Amino acid sequence: MKNRNTLGDLQNFTLTHYPTSAEEITKLVIDFNERREKFFAVSTGNNWGYGCDHSHQKTTHCLNLKHMNRILDFDEPNGLITIEPGVTYGQLAEFLKNKDSDWITPVHGGGPDCSLIGNTLERGYGITPITDHYQACQGLEAILPNGKKYNSSLKSIGQYKLDQLFRNGVGPYLDGIFTQSNFGIVTQMTLKLAPKSQKIELFFVDIREADLGSISLSIKILKQKLGTSLGGINLMNKERLLSMLVDYPQKDIKERKALSDDFVKSKVKEQMISDWTLVGAIYGDKEIVKAVKKIVKKELRYINTRKVFINEGKINLLDKISRIFPTIFGRDIRSKVESLVGIINILNGIPQNTALKLAYWKNLNEAPDNNLNPNRDNCGLIWYAPLVEMHVSKVLEYVKFVRDVSNRFNITPLITLTTVDDLCFDSTIPILFNRDDLEDQTRAHEYFNTLFKEGRKKGFYPYRLGTNSMPQFLDDLDDDYKKLLSDLKKVFDPNNLFAPGRYIPGDLSQGKFSLVSDEQDKKSQII
Repeated sequence: MKNRNTLGDLQNFTLTHYPTSAEEITKLVIDFNERREKFFAVSTGNNWGYGCDHSHQKTTHCLNLKHMNRILDFDEPNGLITIEPGVTYGQLAEFLKNKDSDWITPVHGGGPDCSLIGNTLERGYGITPITDHYQACQGLEAILPNGKKYNSSLKSIGQYKLDQLFRNGVGPYLDGIFTQSNFGIVTQMTLKLAPKSQKIELFFVDIREADLGSISLSIKILKQKLGTSLGGINLMNKERLLSMLVDYPQKDIKERKALSDDFVKSKVKEQMISDWTLVGAIYGDKEIVKAVKKIVKKELRYINTRKVFINEGKINLLDKISRIFPTIFGRDIRSKVESLVGIINILNGIPQNTALKLAYWKNLNEAPDNNLNPNRDNCGLIWYAPLVEMHVSKVLEYVKFVRDVSNRFNITPLITLTTVDDLCFDSTIPILFNRDDLEDQTRAHEYFNTLFKEGRKKGFYPYRLGTNSMPQFLDDLDDDYKKLLSDLKKVFDPNNLFAPGRYIPGDLSQGKFSLVSDEQDKKSQII
């Protein structure tokens, strides 16, 4: 039976396979090559907002690796964990909890049911101390599209332990070519975990619109000075924060309207939030946290608005109080405290659904209390996630650009700027739509395409792509780079059967790939 993903795209593959071992994958891949049948692979298929368990081209076979979910090795003294692609954030967190381990899971906002390897291969990130998840990859194994096996260099010469300890290996570094590509199916990976911090302190700062440029510079300076003692910093506009705190009016969903200025103003006043909100976290021993906190306060001393520093102990106390008194002076404090608990759990490596609930904001059906699944629950979500230079003028230009395009499409702009390092923000724009409304879905895709194309001209480009944007990326590449990728693809996949067109062009002599191959799919998919 065909189904749709959060992009609204129609499933365009025929058969799903659930291998349980690398050996099974090898047999399947060899068989597909003999029959010249196209195939692709997903770790769990829970890549919300980027394509999930769908391919962007007509494909015969999907290899879903969710049953390959073994934790193969745990070197606790070194914080090294070797896992298969079906291992989820929730599974690893539970494993470490049962071990009473001093290491934490490198979680992100996608919830407990997403694959660690899947996110790592897409070069995803989070706000725990190891922000860039691929930087935690110490080594991997993969099955190539031609059925052969790949090992990192040290492992291939029998140095198994050194392979885990020294990520760069010896000779050309090839592990990285399996990220954001179609060069192979990764069957296991060793990850370096971050240690638990003795103390974590959250801080929130209200930012006026007039201070947006100067706060961007302050964030850059703080990241340069403090490194990993200061975790990922999020800078969210008021509309993005409201999406976590209030319901979208059902009338406006049905009428395809953006939130009105009056609604936003009233809710901003009710929720006591500012134009922008800065959310950060400090990690380390008590002495380090105390020193870093002092530096943060000094750097932000010119911001004459509310600054709140709160540690885990205070959040736990508020949690207990809000369970007894969910409202105080007519204000709902319970939902805000639940958000605080969710954030502190994420910082402690415990995956949460706190951020994933966003996918349900324009869904006319109420989100379930547990077991969130945006695909199953008919949520409409597309992520636009461009890199933005951490420079005052570029940040201001970017925000104006997003607002202008949003006004053009009558869509409420939900803007987050997250620190990747001290050089770039990664901005995430969740594009939400009513998946039961074809017109709303069409508008959402046109909005994304406009952001993508016009953003490129202004120097803003996504750090990762969904199945909807692969063709645009391939069109943007220059001919020399395309030729290089195409030549590599012929070596790894001479028959061009594995996930053709995914980040990598195929045989250029065969012309460009098409998203769909028949008239029916052209009508049913929105590109």
